[in-house]
Amino acid sequence: MCGIAGAAGTPDTNEEVKKMLAALGHRGPDACGTYQAKGLSIGNTLLKITGDMLQPLVGKGALVLNGEIFNFRELAAEQGIKTDSDTEVLFALIETKIKEGETPTNAIFSVLSRVNGDYALAYALDNELVLARDTVGVKPLFYSLEKGVEIPKLAFASEKKAFYSQRNQIKPFPPGRVMSFDIRNGRLEEKSLTIEPPQERISEEHEAASSLRAALEKAIEIRLTKTSGIAFSGGIDSTFLAALAKNIDPSISLYAVGLPDSHDLAQAQRAAGIAGMEDSLKTHLLSPEEIEAGIPDVIYSTESTDPMKIAIGLPLYFVAKTAKGDGKRVLLTGQGADELFGGYSRHEGLLEQGPEMLDRAIYSDLKNISTINLERDDMVTMANSVELRVPFLDQEVIKTGLSISPELKVLKRDSLYIRKYILRKAADGLLPSELLWKEKKAIQYGTGVQKVLDRLAREAGFSKREGNHIEKYLKQVAANEGFDFIFR
Repeated sequence: MCGIAGAAGTPDTNEEVKKMLAALGHRGPDACGTYQAKGLSIGNTLLKITGDMLQPLVGKGALVLNGEIFNFRELAAEQGIKTDSDTEVLFALIETKIKEGETPTNAIFSVLSRVNGDYALAYALDNELVLARDTVGVKPLFYSLEKGVEIPKLAFASEKKAFYSQRNQIKPFPPGRVMSFDIRNGRLEEKSLTIEPPQERISEEHEAASSLRAALEKAIEIRLTKTSGIAFSGGIDSTFLAALAKNIDPSISLYAVGLPDSHDLAQAQRAAGIAGMEDSLKTHLLSPEEIEAGIPDVIYSTESTDPMKIAIGLPLYFVAKTAKGDGKRVLLTGQGADELFGGYSRHEGLLEQGPEMLDRAIYSDLKNISTINLERDDMVTMANSVELRVPFLDQEVIKTGLSISPELKVLKRDSLYIRKYILRKAADGLLPSELLWKEKKAIQYGTGVQKVLDRLAREAGFSKREGNHIEKYLKQVAANEGFDFIFR
């Protein structure tokens, strides 16, 4: 995990990229490096987790990578490569394709088609700069493209705050896209890595539950490191993750935060106790003053004053901060389970309209999860130099999840709905029944953060009756902190 940035078509690209990387220092405190060629520069701030390879990697071309390639050992074995660096394997595969005569775009597309990982990358070769992002958008990437000038310009970075100009032109780089930019004429070449619909559907309950559990167990196993922890709320998603991870690594730690006597802390402690993981749980009691002090950091991290983003981002920010203080560099979360397995109340109504409507919504949720949830979660964890990993969005888990019939995701019994039914069945036998079927509050309410934000906004003079009082308060905080870039 790290931060990446680059620019092409500007007079002094290397100096510009160095400034961009300085704004991304929190994403990679271990090292910083740049590669410069005529008319372009790319760079990286490094957070060491897998291997000890500094970036950019330079050969025929140059590569910077933000993320992890989880099947790199299998890919390395196929090619006879001996390394503990996923970046080195990816680079070697790309360079081999290019030496065989492939264009950079085709080479990267071909290699990424075989990759199971979360990534955003840039590869520079001669006059071409290629950007790519994983199919779900787990790792963030933003870009700015200016074509209506004599020399076309392109800039990219892991976070928007790294851009020093043209902020109104900054866009999220589309998940699953591979794009080549020719710095001489601005020509673009694009290919798309897509989430393929399943060839066959799994409609038998036992087969679906067994396949899902096996896929999720493997996804967790390849994401665990010696410095991993789990964001734990006591809900079915995080408790299932924790139980599977505990079987793989008995020393895994669980992290929960909340105000004293909050729902999430009580549920986390109760769930850990029932599941026999009470010794693994580490809690942090939040105070209203600590939440207030953390608000500017979360606004700066997410580059937003959206009340929901801040209210959801704050608890995860403090979980990551707690884990970091405990020596962790990786945090696993249950993000993606609701989208893939029908965890939202709106999914109930969609099932009533027909299984195909629920199916369509799940595909839409996966398509939009990067901008709605993943970018926010990445920013607040990386503000603490902690890498976010999401086993529910593993390539094989997604493939298995999409193959499961929608009727097994939201089940209707009499007049009651059971959301994420098949996920609960997959955990059956591993977790006690009193944990399997329990619903959970949204994190901003369960931790007590929403109540604190409401009080702070009213104390700052913003009337709840006039509407948008929390947003007005957050905008005031941003203005007082000098976060002008948020309003540009």
